[in-house]
Amino acid sequence: MKKLRVFQTVKTTNAAYGGSFLSSIKRSVSGLFTKSLGTVLLFLLMIPYLITFLFGNLKEGEEKSAVLRTLNTTSEGDFFIVNETVLGSEEIPLELYVADRLVRSIDHNFEMEALKAQAVLIRSSLLLLAAESGEGIRSIHIMDEDYGTIQGTERIYEAAAQTKGVYLAYENQPVSGSFFAVSNGATRNGEELGLTEYPYLKSVSCSRDFLSKDYANSIRYDENEFDRIWDKTLPFQITEEEILKNEIISKEKGIDDINLYRDSAGYVLYLARGEKYISGEQFRDAYLLSSSSFHFIEEDTKIIITSEGVGHGLGMSQFTANEMAKEGDDYIKILNYFFSDTSMKKI
Repeated sequence: MKKLRVFQTVKTTNAAYGGSFLSSIKRSVSGLFTKSLGTVLLFLLMIPYLITFLFGNLKEGEEKSAVLRTLNTTSEGDFFIVNETVLGSEEIPLELYVADRLVRSIDHNFEMEALKAQAVLIRSSLLLLAAESGEGIRSIHIMDEDYGTIQGTERIYEAAAQTKGVYLAYENQPVSGSFFAVSNGATRNGEELGLTEYPYLKSVSCSRDFLSKDYANSIRYDENEFDRIWDKTLPFQITEEEILKNEIISKEKGIDDINLYRDSAGYVLYLARGEKYISGEQFRDAYLLSSSSFHFIEEDTKIIITSEGVGHGLGMSQFTANEMAKEGDDYIKILNYFFSDTSMKKI
């Protein structure tokens, strides 16, 4: 049985705020009684701003703490994540872990409904692991060395809290919540990749993804280096007859003696050179491409590979989800668009 790579991590950083303003306040106050009258007046003028800043941050901190308490609140029968690392095992409430994965997997500046959709997918995949472990299992064992390495934001915690317990289901089973950053213009059909156990992964249009700054990427290889990488990549055991059993898959000429086999969304499923086949995802990893939707351009002794989109193309395009959220769609509509014949459920 082929399994999806459920999580694709997109690292983000969160800039700290307020430090430079506090420093300027401290400098003004420290010499208050030794400075001129102008300094005293300046300080008096700044008092309202100082109060707003301090109490505003205090209120924000209290709100953030309240949301965190919501995520950390547990009761009998709740799900827990058991994170097993080299330092030992740690038991984490499911919702707190969902928030941690959320901050590591999507831009926290995205629209709230897009963040909610992402949170639901993370939770769904975790619950699927529990379901596959056996009925009644409430501890989900994972190995995540990056847990807690990126500080969450209030919006991230809010997205997790507002969808607490909500997951996406297909025939009463949690879905494998596959997602990626940017498509090549459409998502992929899981059946074309042999992923028949995920019938809800259908190809849908993502017509605005080309607007993403990360949509197109190019990398250049010398012919000798290109051949060296090809030779060291392990072969994929498949024949042309097996590939072309799916009438949707198309065959085209690439460079030199390389043939490309594409799925209906335009992603490369396989490449063939002589008797050797490798998969599109193998090629993507070996040649450091952003996706397996790519084209070749020959330029003298150089080979230029241009790829469209970022990620494997299965499930939800985060960029399209954010565009839909901008237009007023909620997270339920977003997820129903990407995952066919599914429904929302709550733990």
